[in-house]
Amino acid sequence: MRGNRIWLWLAIALIALVGAFYAYIHAPLPDDDELQIVALDPADPDRTKIGELTYLGGIDIPRMGQNIGGLSGLRWDAQSQRLLAITDDARWVWLSLGEQDGRLVGLDEVESGPLLGLEGEILTGKTMGDSESLTRSANGGWLVGFERTHRIWRYPSLDTRPVPTSTDVEAEFGTLDDNDGLETLAGNERSQLMCVQRMASSDRPNCLLRDMETGYSDFPVVSPQELVGLGAVPTDADALADGTFLILFRSYSPTEGNSAAIVAYSPDGARREIATLQPPLTTDNFEGLAVREEGDDTFLYIVSDDNFSGRQRTLLMKFKLNSSHQSGPAENSP
Repeated sequence: MRGNRIWLWLAIALIALVGAFYAYIHAPLPDDDELQIVALDPADPDRTKIGELTYLGGIDIPRMGQNIGGLSGLRWDAQSQRLLAITDDARWVWLSLGEQDGRLVGLDEVESGPLLGLEGEILTGKTMGDSESLTRSANGGWLVGFERTHRIWRYPSLDTRPVPTSTDVEAEFGTLDDNDGLETLAGNERSQLMCVQRMASSDRPNCLLRDMETGYSDFPVVSPQELVGLGAVPTDADALADGTFLILFRSYSPTEGNSAAIVAYSPDGARREIATLQPPLTTDNFEGLAVREEGDDTFLYIVSDDNFSGRQRTLLMKFKLNSSHQSGPAENSP
């Protein structure tokens, strides 16, 4: 009889655990008053223009009981009309946006869960679980790039075990420090861009462009000049339908704080500066960029990685890319 009671309590505990996990990944968010709306320019809340972008709202996302934080790679999923992020502690996060008249004003729902390892185990710890970059795979599913144990894994879906890819990241880029690995994956059916977290130099490119037919070639990218002296490095990118890559740069200095920039590169290396965000504008540790193309309109989302620190924030900001970026002359890559 005692044994039966033990099994009964174990069954009850298991049911409760499954129910709690389901609630964790499917629970709607608390009221929007727990989110904070952020202005592009705190000193001028009506300002919306910066470079070739128009600001369409942003939010400061608290933990909301789900330990939201560490958001890095970011992608827009047109089918579900949601944003997908991965975190630097090996989790996936789906964000259902609250938008009014095209402006980002909140979140409707968050779903999250763990990335798995090759044997189906939940990835834990920084050695294997420092996921930083994300993009669609040409073979279906998602490609996820990891630091520390530098690698790219393909996930047929994010809740299943991955498949290793043939890409040897350190063979392509050289030996990498633990925290200077693959921050950027982006691509389409024609080409794929991958970047590590370092500045370009004459003998060490920070990005490689893979042509699906001819293989990898060096593809050095640089931030706007005002951020070069601050050590700006690429932290994410996404591809437009015409093959142009929009690359997000991030820098930090004790005196200047956080800065960011978005630079457009066409596959032939032609370069165009889109926008630079520096204090006193709203900035943080931006590590994720996603493109959303709808008809003739192109929208961008950028997200910051708070590193689970009380000194940083998880900011999600939306912009519209002005059409002039397609008509003006492009710069040559330095």
